[in-house]
Amino acid sequence: MKYIKLFIASSIIEFAQERASLSDFIRSLNDIYVPRGIYFQLTICEDLSNAVAKDRKQAEYNQTIRESQYFYILFGRGSDRADDAIYTIEEFDTALDQFRKAGAPKIYTYFRQLPEGESASKNVRDFMNRLDQEIGHYYSTFGNVDTIKLNMLLELTRDQTVGGTVKVEDGMASLDGHKMFSVADIPLYSKNETVQKLLAQKAQLEDEMSKLALEYAKNPAGDAMRRLLANSEQRNKIAEQLHTLEMDVLQLFRQSTEKRQLGQSLNWRERDALQMIDTGNYEAARTLLEDQTWKKEIRQAEEIIEIKKDAILEYISGQKTLIDTYEAEGNTAENARKIVAVYEDITALATKHHIEPDVLYEYAFFLHDQRQYQKSLEIAQRLEHWYALEPDTSAVQRAALSNLMGLDYSAQNDFAAAEEQYQEALKIYRDLSEKNPNAYLPVLATSCNNLADLLQDTGSFKEAEERHREALKICRELAGKDPDAYLSDLSYSCNNLAGLLCDIGSFREAEELHREALKIRRNLAEKNPDAYLSDLSDSCNNLALLLHDTDSFREAEELHREALKIRRNLAEKNPDVYLPVLAENCNNLAGLLCDTGSFREAEELYREALKIYRDLVEKNPDAYLPDLATSCNNLATLLHNTGSFKEAEELSRETLKIYRDLVEKNPDAYLPDLALGCNNLAGLLCDTGSFKEAEELLQESLKIRRELSEKYPDAYLPDLATSCNNLATLLYNTGSFKEAEELLQESLKIRRELSEKYPDAYLPDLATSCNNLATLLYNTGSFKEAEELLQESLKIRRELSEKYPDAYLPDLATSCNNLANLLQDTGSFKEAEGLHREALKIRRTLAEKNPDAYLPDLADSCNNLANLLQDTGSFKEAEGLHRENLKICRDLSEKDSDAYLPVLALSCNNLAGLLCDTGSFKEAEELYREALKIRRELAEKNPDAYLPDLAIGCNNLACLLSDTGFSKEAEELYQEALKIRRNLAEENPEVHLPELQLVCDNLTTLLRKTGHWVKAIRLKHEVTEFFKLQ
Repeated sequence: MKYIKLFIASSIIEFAQERASLSDFIRSLNDIYVPRGIYFQLTICEDLSNAVAKDRKQAEYNQTIRESQYFYILFGRGSDRADDAIYTIEEFDTALDQFRKAGAPKIYTYFRQLPEGESASKNVRDFMNRLDQEIGHYYSTFGNVDTIKLNMLLELTRDQTVGGTVKVEDGMASLDGHKMFSVADIPLYSKNETVQKLLAQKAQLEDEMSKLALEYAKNPAGDAMRRLLANSEQRNKIAEQLHTLEMDVLQLFRQSTEKRQLGQSLNWRERDALQMIDTGNYEAARTLLEDQTWKKEIRQAEEIIEIKKDAILEYISGQKTLIDTYEAEGNTAENARKIVAVYEDITALATKHHIEPDVLYEYAFFLHDQRQYQKSLEIAQRLEHWYALEPDTSAVQRAALSNLMGLDYSAQNDFAAAEEQYQEALKIYRDLSEKNPNAYLPVLATSCNNLADLLQDTGSFKEAEERHREALKICRELAGKDPDAYLSDLSYSCNNLAGLLCDIGSFREAEELHREALKIRRNLAEKNPDAYLSDLSDSCNNLALLLHDTDSFREAEELHREALKIRRNLAEKNPDVYLPVLAENCNNLAGLLCDTGSFREAEELYREALKIYRDLVEKNPDAYLPDLATSCNNLATLLHNTGSFKEAEELSRETLKIYRDLVEKNPDAYLPDLALGCNNLAGLLCDTGSFKEAEELLQESLKIRRELSEKYPDAYLPDLATSCNNLATLLYNTGSFKEAEELLQESLKIRRELSEKYPDAYLPDLATSCNNLATLLYNTGSFKEAEELLQESLKIRRELSEKYPDAYLPDLATSCNNLANLLQDTGSFKEAEGLHREALKIRRTLAEKNPDAYLPDLADSCNNLANLLQDTGSFKEAEGLHRENLKICRDLSEKDSDAYLPVLALSCNNLAGLLCDTGSFKEAEELYREALKIRRELAEKNPDAYLPDLAIGCNNLACLLSDTGFSKEAEELYQEALKIRRNLAEENPEVHLPELQLVCDNLTTLLRKTGHWVKAIRLKHEVTEFFKLQ
């Protein structure tokens, strides 16, 4: 058990209530810390029985004072008796003498605020003057014992071996989620005008909400609910501002508390300002600290060697208090500018005179939090140079700076420099933990995790895994010795290693670790929901993402919804902290719902996330513009997939613009995102027929990723392979087969090399590359090489699905299907049929477990096998499969017409084709007309995307009508198809000229068949001339 000794000196009767209250407070602290192996031993001198005893215990008390770590002394009005406060002052002198010898105990002196018109006794006034004139010790005033409790709480938790998170929320101080006492009567809080204004607004809105809830209960049909929701939204915004401000007020209290202890040298301005802050008079404090005369005095003092150092230190201390005051008055852009100006002033002084290096670290950390990474790094590098010239700089300071610089480098994607800094921090913490494991093993684990995260991001999975496992081992040992203190850290390490294992495909162990973290956090949240509900929601989300990736959609959805519910509740209480993670959870659940076909709810969630980020960007664009871009992209992808191309394009362009603006400010940090933005917009433009702009964007994305992969191959080669693949797909679709093949070969080569190093991580991508190149080779007539690649892809996916069936069975079905298509076209019908049936069987099983996710794939397999059976004359079974496919597509389109009407039209078309072959012309015509009607409607909404399909629909129905004697309508439809194809061919001849030729041949045949030879010859001539011009 670790013992921490505190001593409180005061007069007996005057502070009876305060002494009792502080005793109760220390007991409540011991309730929290004793299970963690820490006991706070409080001595209060003296009780009344000792005071009246003949033989006082002063010598015993003095020895206790010398052994204490903290000494608090309280003075009131006092009396004019000669011996008044003599013992209390003696105790102060004992503590002062011990502090001068050993640097402990820390001494805090408090004088009670007296009512107006009253003054302290002469003895008390004399002691105050002694503190001022002889000792130079800063003292504080207090009106309520809660001021002293908050001071104690902050000081005790500053000790790294004690730890604990102190927060103030809704006027209540808490420690690690345990509510401790009200701060409502502490002047720094009660006299903060902004705080009180927000409290009043919040209370008024809550009162109105209660009335509206009653009104709604009486009359649900009225507009009470609308007004209630509006009030709730406004109340949440007020609460968000309040909670942020409360934490800034706490920080100001914390900083002023640290300056109360003996040993601080303070300028009279800062001393007076801190007394103003004690009484809640912010304006007077600011006026003193902003005094321009002080700056002039410092410039003069710089020339006087004897006084300049002390004067500058006092000035820097005062300006740091000014920074805390700005923050306590609200997190505004104006206050942020003022804070930067103050830091620029005092860091320049600190650097010039080589004093107070910590102020540079604090400034760099502030800039990092403001996402000004380059500026933060510049300040940190100045401090690094300073430390290099100071051999006495502590190892802890060097490690902290290395960690901060690692964060700055990493944020700007300078991975090599980031790794160097993280390695340096890790080395220091290793050395420290060998000497003092109890103090430094926890930070060693954190340092391992930081480095592991970087190595994971740069593709160094093996070393990343080693560091994550080291961190996990440390945390397991710490949690075994002290579960209350370290179980939370253990859950973080489980989660971090699980994330890496997911990336390299080790899903089984990853799931075990995520479930272990979830179990720990459920138990912690049951005991202390305020402290651990947020972590519980993180674990729900993390496990859900893994289960999503391994196709356990039902449990994944349950966990995502649990996380979302927790985060909604947290965001209502503290929007400033939890709105960003609420938006993240909306995005995650929406992503799952997209994969399970619940597009409507997914869209609602994506729009909610987008709104949250738009609101956050208005307040703090530097912090949230990247998140806004991600949210725009997510919604754009869904709208793209459901056919809302116009809004999807607007959002994709907004995403790209944000990334371009961010790259101008910080290219190192945002070039990877810009490449992604180019790639995503290009994908949409491909689907809407804007191939030229799409190609320009894909070329830009490829160029960026080439340059990045040259600098950091481990980090960016996977992205380069993706860009090669995407551009190749466009070039293939626009007829540039040679360049497309070169890019696909490059993509395949990269993924082969990656999969040799990290097979678990990159074999799935290698299978995809084999498949993509095979598709091109197949369509350009290289059937043998195409088959070899498809066989390789199939082999990889069989092996993966044997290890992780939930994750890879869908891909196995795709590989079976792709190889079957090639075998079918090369006449190997028997083997092709076997593979199509295997794919169908897999997808039936998947669709039975999760119809929302896999019914579209099942429909596709029905269609593929039906086409083969149709080609081999098994019309009856083929028709059954086509009808099953059509039924699935009808059901899907009823649920979500935007997403599934295009595939419904295709299904109608396919069944109609079979019915034509079997002579069922009437039903075939009905289906062709249904398909044509759907495609007309789609083309009216989005001509770029659906005009090619409309041309196919016209051509197919025209063929049927031509064969069944309805020549006039057939000719009209052929002419419509011809016009569409001609216009499309003008924009993209390589893609559309072959289709134009097909329609021309069909129409020419019809014209000749009906005796219109001249028209047929003229048409042939016109089309031939058109071809020459292209």
